[in-house]
Amino acid sequence: MRPPSRAVIAVLSLLGAVNLARGSIHLFAPDGGLTAIAGLDLGQAREIALFFIGAVGVGQITLGAVDLLVATRFRMMALPLLLVHMGELALGLFLFLLWRPLPHAVPGQYGAVFSFIAVGIITAWELLRGRADATS
Repeated sequence: MRPPSRAVIAVLSLLGAVNLARGSIHLFAPDGGLTAIAGLDLGQAREIALFFIGAVGVGQITLGAVDLLVATRFRMMALPLLLVHMGELALGLFLFLLWRPLPHAVPGQYGAVFSFIAVGIITAWELLRGRADATS
C-alpha cells in the first residue's frame, strides 16, 4: 500500500482543524454556539440542549484529534478515515435535510453540504488514483 497523496493529507489536516474548532465552540461556549452562531431559541430546554451540543463537541474534538494524528503520523489510515468522514457527512445531511430539519437554516448544514462535496471529490480522486496505480 502506498502513502496517501498530499491532497489527502491536506484535507485531513483541514478537517482536523475544523473539527477541533467547532467542537471547542460546541463544548466550551456558554450557549454552545446554538444561539450566538445558529440563532436557535433554546427556551425551556436550555440545559438539555447545552448538554447535547456539548456532547457533539466532544465527538468533534475527538475526531479532529484523530484527523490530525492520521495526517501527521498514521498516514496509511488516511483513505479509510476519509470514508468514515463520508459516512458521517452523508448521515448529517440526512439529518439536516430529511429526518429532523431545524426550523431555519444553521451554518452546520451549509458546511455539511460543502464538506460532503469537497471530501467526496478528494475521496473519489484518491480511490481512482489507487486503482490506476494497481493496474499499472
